[in-house]
Amino acid sequence: MNLIEPMLPVLSKKIVESCDYVYQVKWDGVRMLAYLSAGKVTLVNKRGHLRTEQYPELQELPSLLKVSEAVLDGELVVLQNGKPNFPAILKRDLSGSRQVKQASKLYPIHFMVFDIPFAVRDLRKVPLLERQAILDHRLVENEWVRIVENFPEGTSLFAAIKNQDMEGIVIKRTSSPYVGGKKHRDWLKVKYRRIQYCVVGGYTLKGSTVNALLLGAYRDQDLVYIGKAGTGLRQADWSLLTKELPQMAISFSPFVNKPTAPGYYFVQPLLTLRVEFAEWTDSLTLRSPVITGFSTKPSSECRL
Repeated sequence: MNLIEPMLPVLSKKIVESCDYVYQVKWDGVRMLAYLSAGKVTLVNKRGHLRTEQYPELQELPSLLKVSEAVLDGELVVLQNGKPNFPAILKRDLSGSRQVKQASKLYPIHFMVFDIPFAVRDLRKVPLLERQAILDHRLVENEWVRIVENFPEGTSLFAAIKNQDMEGIVIKRTSSPYVGGKKHRDWLKVKYRRIQYCVVGGYTLKGSTVNALLLGAYRDQDLVYIGKAGTGLRQADWSLLTKELPQMAISFSPFVNKPTAPGYYFVQPLLTLRVEFAEWTDSLTLRSPVITGFSTKPSSECRL
C-alpha cells in the first residue's frame, strides 16, 4: 500500500453556511494516518514520519475494521474533562521507546477518525459523504476510537466550541474528493483564539525598555517555557514593567526547558498574565500570542 499524503484545510476567517457543506469539531491533537494491512498497523503523521512505536495501543485497530486493508485519517488526542489537551498528546508523540509504556498509562489516547481514503480500493476520488458512509459501515467504534460527527450548521457549532474553549471547526464540502498533499479550499478551518494564563519568567529589552515577556506555565512542579509575547499591552504597562521587573531579577532561568537566546533576563516567576493565542505549535509554544491583561491568578495555578 503506497503512502497517502493527508488533505489539509485552508484557514478561513468566515464560516460558510450552506447545505453543500458539513461541519466538524477541529480536534486539537496530532494528525495521523493509520495504515491497516494483514492485521498490522503502521502510523504515519502528516509530515510523513513513522509514529507506530509511540502508540502501541493502536495495534488493536484491525479488530475494529471490517475490511482487510484500509487507511484511516484522523486526529490523536488526549482528553481531559472531555476536551483535548495538546501538551499531553505532545508528551505521547515525543516519547522515546523507554517512555512509551509509562506515557500510555499517564496519557491515554483517543483516535478521532474523520476519513477513509483507502478501503481495499483507492477512495480518494469518491465524494466525501460516500467515504463517510463507508467509514461508518466499516469501522466499529469503541471507547477510544470514535468517528467524528457531522453537524448541519457551522455558526452554532463554533459558538459551542468557543464556549468550551476548544480549537475551532472544520468545514467540508460534501462532494469533495480527498486531495492529498496540499491545502484545498474544499476543506476550511475556522479557529477560535484561545486563552492561556501564563507566568512571567523573564523579559527582553529594546534599548533600555522591556519589549517582550518570557512566558511559562506549570506542568506538575516544573515551569515550562512556552514562548514570548510583546504585543497587547499599553505603553504605560511596558514602562511599569521596565521599572519593576529588574527588581525581581534572578541569575538563572526559572524554566525547566531553559531558553538560551542571547539577551534574555530572568525574574522570579510571580507575575501572571492572561494571554490569547492562535494555537499550540508542535514544540509546545504559543503561536501568535497577545497579552490581554495582567492577572490575579497565583502563578501555581497557571498550568498546562
